[in-house]
Amino acid sequence: MKYFVPVLVIGSLIGAAVVTNAIPRAEAVRRTESELEKMVPPTFGNYKFAASPENPLQTYKMDKVTYDTLKPYGIVARVYSNGPRQFDAVVINSDNSDSFHDPRVCFQTQGQELLNQRVKGVDTKTLGRVPVTFIETSYNGRVRLAAYTYKGPDGYKAAPLQLIFDLFKSELSTAKVQNGTFYRFIALNENESEEALSEFIGEFLDAANTYSKGAI
Repeated sequence: MKYFVPVLVIGSLIGAAVVTNAIPRAEAVRRTESELEKMVPPTFGNYKFAASPENPLQTYKMDKVTYDTLKPYGIVARVYSNGPRQFDAVVINSDNSDSFHDPRVCFQTQGQELLNQRVKGVDTKTLGRVPVTFIETSYNGRVRLAAYTYKGPDGYKAAPLQLIFDLFKSELSTAKVQNGTFYRFIALNENESEEALSEFIGEFLDAANTYSKGAI
């Protein structure tokens, strides 16, 4: 009997997945990267981003391997500055669960050591308190602070599996493919405080929500 509940839960999930796959599902709103670029705020508060000569709507471009691996609608990568403060912000939008990877894996494959991790609520003016995962990384003796969060149909999540479950539930209830958004932030100054990064994230998410009219 001790195995009955787990087996029942697993069986229910498998059954739900089979039913979901059998139901004709409406396509999600598919976006191009150009459309996504126009949804990410170019300026907010005292922050503005540095545009590259090749693309006025991004600071740098992710490599082809990243696109081939994640298969997103698009990726927007920008470095925002406010005087001496600089923060790297990446936005990925997709209806593909493979797009919503765990960034800790990326940090480690780049040779970075993960020193600390914690989930923290970041205050915003329009979205309430958003759950965000903060990580300290070390590379060649340099310690930097990074953070990430995900947005799905039911709001913001601090971990990729939480988002994927949210997308699955919503797809099951609506019979419609769902979109999600991944946000990754890095404080480029080595001694930047967690409070400063939290403040930047709060301002950025408020601005993105308003600028995109809630689309991302």
